[in-house]
Amino acid sequence: MDPGWMFICLFLLCEVGVILLLIMPMPTNRVRQFTIGTIREVWNRYPYLRHLCFVIIALDAYFLYSAMTFIYGDHQYLDQVQLRIRLFREQRNAYLTGFGIFLFFVLNRLMDLHTQLFHAREAQKLSESRKNM
Repeated sequence: MDPGWMFICLFLLCEVGVILLLIMPMPTNRVRQFTIGTIREVWNRYPYLRHLCFVIIALDAYFLYSAMTFIYGDHQYLDQVQLRIRLFREQRNAYLTGFGIFLFFVLNRLMDLHTQLFHAREAQKLSESRKNM
């Protein structure tokens, strides 16, 4: 396996794992605070991890462009069997890279939504405690 594709696949698996963690139902606001806090702490504490993620997203974009260029390009020099094999691989690669880029944006949006939900529930608890006093 090409090292670039290995990094892309590992990054995709990590993205899926974090997204699955974020879409699980959170029983309390403390669990939500712990989950968001841990993810944000890792993201902010290790800048090399953040830069690596951006590099892998750029690599995703390059591989997506490369795959789409081949899919919609000229294939006169390949015979029919080679063309079908190559098209299958390039289409698979286009799906993988496009899905990785899409999940990166979904992950960022989920973090924003959970942060907003955490703050809204904290404000709701505060207003309820003031009403009860």
